[in-house]
Amino acid sequence: MVKEERIRGGLAISISAIVCAEVLQRISDAGFLQDGHMARLLKVLLYAAGTLGYPTAFFLLGVSTLAYLQRSRARLLKSLASTVLYPYLLWSILQMAVQWLVADYRDYPARQFELARLAWAPIGQFWFLYALFICQIVAFITVWPRPTTVRCALTVANRSLIVAMILASATVAIRSHWGIVTMTCWGLVFFLAGVLLASWPDRHESHASGVYVALAGAIAFGAAAFMGQRFGHHLDLYSLLTSFLGVAAALSVGRCLPIWRRSRWIVLIGLTWKPIYLMHVLATAVVWNALLAFGIGQPVVHFVLGSAVGLTLPIAIYVLAKRLRIASWAGFAETAAARSESVGSADKPAPRADKSAKSRV
Repeated sequence: MVKEERIRGGLAISISAIVCAEVLQRISDAGFLQDGHMARLLKVLLYAAGTLGYPTAFFLLGVSTLAYLQRSRARLLKSLASTVLYPYLLWSILQMAVQWLVADYRDYPARQFELARLAWAPIGQFWFLYALFICQIVAFITVWPRPTTVRCALTVANRSLIVAMILASATVAIRSHWGIVTMTCWGLVFFLAGVLLASWPDRHESHASGVYVALAGAIAFGAAAFMGQRFGHHLDLYSLLTSFLGVAAALSVGRCLPIWRRSRWIVLIGLTWKPIYLMHVLATAVVWNALLAFGIGQPVVHFVLGSAVGLTLPIAIYVLAKRLRIASWAGFAETAAARSESVGSADKPAPRADKSAKSRV
């Protein structure tokens, strides 16, 4: 089983990439990335962030889902309602309301405020929660792990079924343009790959070798992203392979983050990935409009400030919500899969009374 430190570190890298991709995509759509060395560099960063962010999140949540299925299948279904469906509906409605109010205030064209469309057409970044719910339902139906005492959690037949579903999902994702169906199949590829990896015991590596592996993985992913940016497509075979390189790099680097004292704060971002994900579009939109209002159009300024605020503002709101004891009402609770490691530690006898509490968000 992949250790929790890798999951936390990987989630920190993943959510950071998602925020950066959102900022860079807005800059690109506005036509600010036309000519110049800096524009070409930001285009490479956009491709890298796009192929790294959501695939890594799907993969890591797939890793955690297997552990949860081993302990309580019924609890997984119950938790999906409060940690996936509830935030999806709540924040989709909030974001639709904000967009509708802004469009009405500035006399912009806006879509009709239809709640029923959320059942088949998620808006904006919330396609991820929509697809994640389907992925976990698919795992609930098709994945039947053996007890935790067994070295390999899945049988050969179950692993073969998962591999077949990965290949089928990848084929549909690459060759189709069916909106949320295509995106869900794309996410399912990485989610099921995470489930498959989690079925094998985690290998122990020395700190020195882990650093070299992380460096090699980061370089390989960077080179693949540099070459892939020329193709300009995020849903093809090349980007699929690049995303898997990104997942491997995120896992390797995420494992090393707790070792480097100056980088341990990055792991804290992994603890707050959910509120960052839910609010990063609104947070970065505030920075975008504020900079344009002051006549600032430099893409580097937009990228740096937008990414910084997209990460820090949701964290500040989350801390405030925790102090006011409304974090769960705001939908900031972690998904059931991401909390599986905490649940496991709580089930075991601990030498200290507060050991299980330290692993919770």
